[in-house]
Amino acid sequence: MISQQPYFPPVPDHLAELFHAEGLGLMGIAPAVPPAGSEHDDDYRTWLERGFHGSMAYLQRHAHGKYHPEAMLPGCRSILIAGLNYYQHAPERPAGAGRIARYAWGRDYHKTLGKRLLRIRRRLEERFPDHGFRNFTDATPLAERYFAEQAGIGFQGRNTLLISGQYGSWFVLGEILTTMELSVSSPSAAAGQFGNRHGACPRSCTKCIDVCPTGALYAPHRIDASRCISYLTIEHSGSIPVELRRGMRDWLFGCDLCQEVCPLNVRRQVTGESDFLQARAGDHLDLTELLAMESDKDFLQRFAGSPVMRAGRIGMMRNACVVAANTGAHELLPRLRQLADGTARYSADPAERAMIAEHAAWAVSELMSETSRH
Repeated sequence: MISQQPYFPPVPDHLAELFHAEGLGLMGIAPAVPPAGSEHDDDYRTWLERGFHGSMAYLQRHAHGKYHPEAMLPGCRSILIAGLNYYQHAPERPAGAGRIARYAWGRDYHKTLGKRLLRIRRRLEERFPDHGFRNFTDATPLAERYFAEQAGIGFQGRNTLLISGQYGSWFVLGEILTTMELSVSSPSAAAGQFGNRHGACPRSCTKCIDVCPTGALYAPHRIDASRCISYLTIEHSGSIPVELRRGMRDWLFGCDLCQEVCPLNVRRQVTGESDFLQARAGDHLDLTELLAMESDKDFLQRFAGSPVMRAGRIGMMRNACVVAANTGAHELLPRLRQLADGTARYSADPAERAMIAEHAAWAVSELMSETSRH
């Protein structure tokens, strides 16, 4: 039996009104206090030393700010944290297409949530001119999920994602740091003791770990980001390790697998956010379209305002080569051969051409091997 119920941390009325006016009903306040002792910092540095951050060198450069909000705002005393639901039902994927993670179907959440937090921040600055404020949306080294847990927004599940009784794990986070000392969301919040007000992972459940095809979730609450499909398709700009390519399956941008199998997402709700409901990338992308794009201008015209811009045209072409092989897209063999032998026009950069050629050649080999087996 799944014990789960909606929980909304109590916050001062004048703050709740500002957030509710922006359509942000899930919010809380955490004290800007680093965890007691050095355990969290030590764990994070060990995680970095083991190379689990992959090629995301910025995580290493800014490691000092992970649990220390004052690194982003000197004198920071409180953190206002908000969550925004993005869930939508996934339609059946047509042949010759690759999947897109749900958060990226519509407008970039950095823009949607970021603009709302900016408006709230400006109102706070007008009302409290003697205090400092900064707003962020997934753009700092700050341990957002840790502080969101302290604020009572949710709890961190075994898949390392934050889980809310209202939205499951289908929501994005943003925050406003301030030098004001605000009343925290609960008398127990200062100690981070919200218990399981949002529920808890079923005791013996390992569905998220079991479903991860690349082994990124190697233990409960532990992730090797360098093996995560989201990292490989978005953050990683180089060659995708050969041993992980088949594990990408049909994912072109991001991955929802560990969320799709999570029993705590059973009470998920379809978002009402128009920015998310108006498809920009959509739930799938045509592989032929991606592999035919010859310029960054074409890519910009097609995906402006979409999170897909993060991966870039060359990154998405690389991903499309892998997905073409994984989905048995034999109809793409002519184009893949052009990319592999260098006769296709799409980039003048030698490094980009070499990377695409490598992935296209691998895809051709995989598809031909599949044909010979049948």
